[in-house]
Amino acid sequence: MSKKQITGIVIAVAAIAIYFGVKMYASDIAEKKVKEAVAKASNFADIEYKKVTVDLFGLNAHISDILVSQKDNKKKTKIDEIIIYDIDSKSETPTFISLKFKGIHMDIKDFRLSKENLSGFRKLGYKDKMKVNLDIDYKYDKEKKDLDIKKLGLGIDDFGEINLSYSLGDIGSDQIAMLMFAPHKSTVTLKDAKIIYKDHSLADSLIKLAAEKEGKNIKDFKESMLKDIDKELDTKNDEFAKAAYKEIKKFINDPKEISISISPSNPETLGNIIRTRKAEKLIKMLNIKIKS
Repeated sequence: MSKKQITGIVIAVAAIAIYFGVKMYASDIAEKKVKEAVAKASNFADIEYKKVTVDLFGLNAHISDILVSQKDNKKKTKIDEIIIYDIDSKSETPTFISLKFKGIHMDIKDFRLSKENLSGFRKLGYKDKMKVNLDIDYKYDKEKKDLDIKKLGLGIDDFGEINLSYSLGDIGSDQIAMLMFAPHKSTVTLKDAKIIYKDHSLADSLIKLAAEKEGKNIKDFKESMLKDIDKELDTKNDEFAKAAYKEIKKFINDPKEISISISPSNPETLGNIIRTRKAEKLIKMLNIKIKS
């Protein structure tokens, strides 16, 4: 074996040793931080977890097999995994957080639906037990008083998911109180916002159920829906309504994704938005668009 080959093997072994050494060190730090977070939450919740691992390349902490219950409540909620991408552990109230809850085990009975709504849910063909996923990703700039909600996401396996993002300005502690007690006077500004719905099967299930109620097949039912939309389009004069109905038609034909975006030319105060009563004026002010 040549010197170059031996050197190569030594370097490879050293690299592997360093990789696992750093990973073990990072896991120990992550474990310590998780224990600190659990201790902080112990006043209002009991939290158990099986293990903490670290994705070295992304430096993301993965917490597996979590059981959470409210204090003085025996019922525990299982969470398959929590991924911590980034978190402000220095501040009492974190100024930035990026994390994902994967596989929150829920039962439809937990939502306390009426008998009628529970029956309707089951007719869609879904099981009572489901897995919910939650994404939280935000950053707050104390100096600029800007809050950037990059993602608030809620999804249910095999159903669909909804993701919200928005940016606010001038949101200090005084304005939080104003939002609670006199929102119409708030000077907090809305810079932009977007809500996206991604369908996995819910739209098709709803259409199928509605078609069955009318004694039609899905194709005929969709065609009748689209004809009704075309009739509505003929009665509308404003451009927003026409554009919106066209996008809704696209979604009915191929229910994959639909979004509503807000992008005013200049940031608008929440107080001004709340005080605006006319829908047409609000749509123009916020530059609202629907896209499928």
